[in-house]
Amino acid sequence: MGTFLRAAALAAILLAGGCETMAAPGASSGSFTPRLSTPRLAVVDPDNLTEAQRDMLASRNALNIYKTLAHHVDLYNRWSPLGQFILNGSSIQPRHREMAMLRMGWLCQSPYEWAQHARIAKASAGMTDADVHRIAEGPSAAGWSDLDRAVLTMADELRYDATISDKTWAELRKGYSDKQVMELLFTAGQYQLVSMALNTLGIQVEPTATEHIPTDVSLPRTASRANTPRLSSPRIAPIALAAMTPEQRAMVAGQLRPDGSLFNLYQTLINHTGLYTPRARFGSYLQRDSMLDPETRELAIMRTAWNINASYEWSHHVEAAKAAGLTDAQIANIARGPGAGWNERQRAVLQAADELRREAFVSDATWATLSRYYDIKRRIEIVYTVGGYTMTGLAINSFGIQTEPGYPPMPR
Repeated sequence: MGTFLRAAALAAILLAGGCETMAAPGASSGSFTPRLSTPRLAVVDPDNLTEAQRDMLASRNALNIYKTLAHHVDLYNRWSPLGQFILNGSSIQPRHREMAMLRMGWLCQSPYEWAQHARIAKASAGMTDADVHRIAEGPSAAGWSDLDRAVLTMADELRYDATISDKTWAELRKGYSDKQVMELLFTAGQYQLVSMALNTLGIQVEPTATEHIPTDVSLPRTASRANTPRLSSPRIAPIALAAMTPEQRAMVAGQLRPDGSLFNLYQTLINHTGLYTPRARFGSYLQRDSMLDPETRELAIMRTAWNINASYEWSHHVEAAKAAGLTDAQIANIARGPGAGWNERQRAVLQAADELRREAFVSDATWATLSRYYDIKRRIEIVYTVGGYTMTGLAINSFGIQTEPGYPPMPR
């Protein structure tokens, strides 16, 4: 057996012990749960497609990821423009784009993501077999340039610390502008989300694949709650409304508050106009247009904010959580976790957020409990809500977006 399969067998033994909550900050979180060998959600039936599914798949190649996500076309259509920008619209080197994707896929132990992007890295980014293998070995492997190493280190820091360190930011800025570092961050964040979906839905690598996740490299560690210090001032300055171009003002118009002001999040992200709209379309779906009931949505968002130590995200969702019917005591208990007096349904949502943070995968037991309360589209949306708000939280933490006065702090 390869290293991955041996560790997976050990993880199955550990899982039987029934770990309920996240590991303590800074603690080792154990081994990875075995990845699924059969799908939890079969690909769509090509002979029984809706018109929307046919339209979606007509512009996609016949990969299992698309044939699975075609079960939820509305979500896919709101998320896909962000993915297309990252794949085709960003200005970072293809080599570094694929390095960020593959490193995150390795850290999340996503066999499907690795198989697809190892192929792309070799075909489109000029990488060799040895280059791709060394991505699994990590930033300390021999042969990387300083900028290569910074890209890999960035992915590691985003996965474990949910922010980019000062040192890594400075190294990235030697080769890239602020806007390009934004692109690198969203590339890594997007493919952490993709890993969560691929792993949890059990999307299988196509039989024709020639690239496979390495089994001769020591497994990465799983993630626990991020606890590194957060920035007290912005790395990327927010743009005041009065200083925006007409194009920028038009783009943020939908996010203006009733008093005409704009949150720091949007004033910061508008620094990159090419990224702003596709990210906002996806974010607005998760925040307002998804099928999830408000309570489920806020439980998933606020537990995610707690797990990645994104105080801005937590503070901005307290009001929404109250509007969804959660009490002050329940909001405080979100930070305490799944074992803090929740009913079975609520506990499963919080547990799913913890498991996605821990290893980018929702366990069989948690998935089965969610299945009793949510149909498949809503279960997919739970995964995408955790992954999407993780991505936003990485940006908040790394760009140093500061919470506006008057918002309640995240519990200590």
